[in-house]
Formats: sequence, structure tokens, C-alpha cells
Amino acid sequence: MSMRKLQTLAALILIFIACEDREPAPVVIPNWLESRIAELEDSACPGCKITRYTYEEEFYYQVYCSFWSCSDCEIYHFDGTEVDWEFVDKADFIQNRTRPELLWECRFEGS
Repeated sequence: MSMRKLQTLAALILIFIACEDREPAPVVIPNWLESRIAELEDSACPGCKITRYTYEEEFYYQVYCSFWSCSDCEIYHFDGTEVDWEFVDKADFIQNRTRPELLWECRFEGS
């Protein structure tokens, strides 16, 4: 077999390995967020959800309920501290946050 055929074969094998189906990473809800979820569930939470975003290589968590008057009322850093918009550029955050992942959505019977 020629060298060119071996290189082509090796490239195809690498492509197949790289494209194989992988299990998605499990959804992990931080411990500090569990108490907030319990509060929402206790208050009959239709329309509430928690989404995780990546911004500047860190996770941020948005708690949102559709009946609230603002969409960014509750946004937390990865460690559970609420984002202080005096120190984080809100417009830049909204524009450049990536990889939204829905972590939790209200399972209230009436929703």
C-alpha cells in the first residue's frame, strides 16, 4: 500500500473516531441552587426555569419566571453570588454569553 493511501486511511479513521456518538454530559445543578429551586417549587412556579450560560470562561445561572417584569432579575456567578451589574457589563454579558443549557424547568401540575 502506498504512503498516500495510508495517510488517507489514517485521516478517515481519525474522522470516524472524532465523529462517533458520545453521551451528553450530565446536567449538574450546583448545591447552592437547589434551595432556590425548592423555593420556586413551593410557590407554584409556572413559567419558571433556570438556564446556565458561559461568559468569559465561567458559568452563570439565570433564574427566570415568565410572570416577572424583567428577564435578568436573577443572574448568579458559578459560586452562587448574585451578579453585580456595576462590575459586569450587562450589555456585553447579554451579547456574548454562550452555550445556553436549560438546567431546570418548573414541573408544577398546573403549568
